[in-house]
Amino acid sequence: MKKYLMRAPSGCFDNPSYFDCISGNMIGDNSGNLLFPHSISRALMCDDVQIDYIKTSNMIDDMKIADINREYEAFIIPLANAFRISFINELTALAYLVSRLSIPSIVIGVGVNGVIKADDSGEYPFDQASRLFVKSVLKNSACIGIRGEQTAAYLEHLGFVRDQDFMVIGCPSMFLHGADLPKPRPFTIDQDTKVSINSKAVLPEKLHLFLKDVCDRMPDHYYVPQNIYEFKVLFSGMTIADTQKTMKIYKDYPQDLSHPLYRENRVRGFVSAEAWFEYLRGRDLSIGSRIHGNIAAVISGTPAFILAPDNRVLELAEYHNLPHTTIADLSKDTNVFDLIRDVNFDQVLDGHKERFEKYHEFFKRNGLETIYDDPSYSFDTVTAFDKKIASIDFHGPLVPLPFAEYDQQMEGIRYLRRQIKNLQKKAKNAPAKLTPKQRLKAVAKKILKPKK
Repeated sequence: MKKYLMRAPSGCFDNPSYFDCISGNMIGDNSGNLLFPHSISRALMCDDVQIDYIKTSNMIDDMKIADINREYEAFIIPLANAFRISFINELTALAYLVSRLSIPSIVIGVGVNGVIKADDSGEYPFDQASRLFVKSVLKNSACIGIRGEQTAAYLEHLGFVRDQDFMVIGCPSMFLHGADLPKPRPFTIDQDTKVSINSKAVLPEKLHLFLKDVCDRMPDHYYVPQNIYEFKVLFSGMTIADTQKTMKIYKDYPQDLSHPLYRENRVRGFVSAEAWFEYLRGRDLSIGSRIHGNIAAVISGTPAFILAPDNRVLELAEYHNLPHTTIADLSKDTNVFDLIRDVNFDQVLDGHKERFEKYHEFFKRNGLETIYDDPSYSFDTVTAFDKKIASIDFHGPLVPLPFAEYDQQMEGIRYLRRQIKNLQKKAKNAPAKLTPKQRLKAVAKKILKPKK
């Protein structure tokens, strides 16, 4: 039996309650983090393989590192845009962990942040942490796998060599089905289109206005948040401002339960990849700025259109031939019917097999066996991973608390009580506009009696 350890906020076969998922942050701040470990685990889970999962948000002590060296064949590290300022501490902790491992550490799908500025010397604030991490990884692995051309340019800036130290492999989520992708389901773009939208609070006003127009034109719409702070709105009635006090939020963004999307029960959150896929299979179209929200649609067979907010998203859209435009190219006159009507959603299939072959080569170079090594593997193959996933009755979507079942409402209130106690401890000596009891009473009244 081969055993791999994988960095992930939770295991692919975990099925936590909403309370445990949100209080334990089992989506790693963003539910997009559920997708790439899911795809990589499926690829690696041959009949003789066991995969365990570990969080790396805190420093791993030397005793645990010794256990990892003794117990596992390799440390698998799926990463998103890890080369960024806000990830410096964890990237440094990861570099320390990797430097102490005697087993291979395999980095899959890492990228650089979308908006970066060099200082006068041409250096970026996270260069030192990035360089240290990559050098640590390359001690015991052949190369690292990166997202796209922007990240390639960044690693070349650090002094690393393309196709020697790193390979451009795109996002591993796109290869859930190997060399094949589900053909996007045909649909007609009109007022009856069932649309799923995605976005985030800090993006420009014109994106939010465009997506509002999408909702106005297509009444059968749902908004799918991905950040943990929005899950808290869904689950407990907290506002985004309760947890993100310094964030600049667009004034009409769905930031609390008074927003029409919440009042009309048109928000859905997902704590498992499988429940997310199931929801998207029932939609005609996915559109928005979130790369993994739209990739989840593509691998579910649902047409997706990306409104790229930055180069971080754009590099993946371009690499995988995903239909897209940039937010910069939106105008006040852009409407979704004109934007989508002539899009060839099948373009995502073009070149996918060739991209997969490069992805497969990356695993081979790093000495990892996969389900794709079997010549008999096909799109219809049911793997050990698939069988285990099928045996689990994953929780369905998280809905706005006023529309939730009684048990979920009580869990939400319990979570809110915990948060109030935590805030009470932190603000022990600070004056408050409301006492914790008054705050709880006000929020509970709002979530249990929503406006109609």
